[in-house]
Amino acid sequence: MKTSSTFFYLSSILSAALALPSTNPTARSPVGTEWSVYNYIEGCSPGGCVYGFNITRGSSPTNEPGFATYCSGTNVASKLQSCQDPTINSNEIPGTGNVALVVQHKYTTENGATYWVTGNTAVVDSDGQYPKAFSIKQSEIVAIL
Repeated sequence: MKTSSTFFYLSSILSAALALPSTNPTARSPVGTEWSVYNYIEGCSPGGCVYGFNITRGSSPTNEPGFATYCSGTNVASKLQSCQDPTINSNEIPGTGNVALVVQHKYTTENGATYWVTGNTAVVDSDGQYPKAFSIKQSEIVAIL
């Protein structure tokens, strides 16, 4: 029995030593951090909807780099679509009387850690109009350190 416990101990050490980097969703807390959206537009046809908006982020308490870019896409893509700044991606998910707007920012720090910061918001149709400006609160951050 001593052989099997020794083997288990050694295999545990080797597994830990050879493991790939893991994601660490608590590496930084995005609580309270928001992105500003303005000039939001949407147009629909029977085939789907297209959207566009400007999005900015100044300095951040999470050390996320600032950015300013334009995003556009279609709600039938069913995946994140690159904005003019390729580190920012967006997608619009249709709903009844509203849409969910999802934005993701990917960046790599000087020490080589890569972060994916994601946020979303419901954009609510009020009297046939969507708001032109609003904010998106970050809801998730994942890092590979």
